[in-house]
Amino acid sequence: MSKVANMLNMVNLLKDGKIHNMKEIAEQIEVSPRMIKQYKNELEQAGIYIDSKRGISGGYSLNSELNNIDVGLTSQELIKLKKMESHFDKEKEFKEIIKKIFNSYEKNISSDNSKKINKIIETGKLQIEDVYIKIRKAINGRNKVFIKFFSNESGVSERVIHPAEMFYYLDEWYVAAFCEKKKAIRLFKLNDILEYKVLNEKYENFEIKK
Repeated sequence: MSKVANMLNMVNLLKDGKIHNMKEIAEQIEVSPRMIKQYKNELEQAGIYIDSKRGISGGYSLNSELNNIDVGLTSQELIKLKKMESHFDKEKEFKEIIKKIFNSYEKNISSDNSKKINKIIETGKLQIEDVYIKIRKAINGRNKVFIKFFSNESGVSERVIHPAEMFYYLDEWYVAAFCEKKKAIRLFKLNDILEYKVLNEKYENFEIKK
């Protein structure tokens, strides 16, 4: 059975709301307990959240609060949805539907992510083309770049990066750069950059091993 099929079977097994221990899940799906841990991590990256309980009676269960909506809207789509409210002033029923959808998602997103969405709505989203062009020029000129960006792990952060290359992956543009704070190569999604400034300061050129 394929990996995707195994992960779907795991979700279906956990839908009953009960706590299932790792060995039980592994036996029913016919994989090793180690793979169950991997499936859990990958499912959560896809937005399906699984709770863990330790101890003799411990195991995995679906998080009912975080998984109560499965429409699959991205943060960018939520921003567009929020902006649409103002266009339905005369159509109160449509406006109420939009509000209900957004309010339901707000229960599932972190406070940092919610702040990011509201900030973008208030200030206007950076044009991805502008960010791409400016960072591409910074790469060519070996200029350092100051960025303020959002991440699910740390919220809004400020970094000085040495941009090296641009990548397009799963409908998103990324910049691979040396991060001065982390002292390592990191990937930054252009859509998550809230502010940026190309600095006059230069950096020494380096190559990213492929």
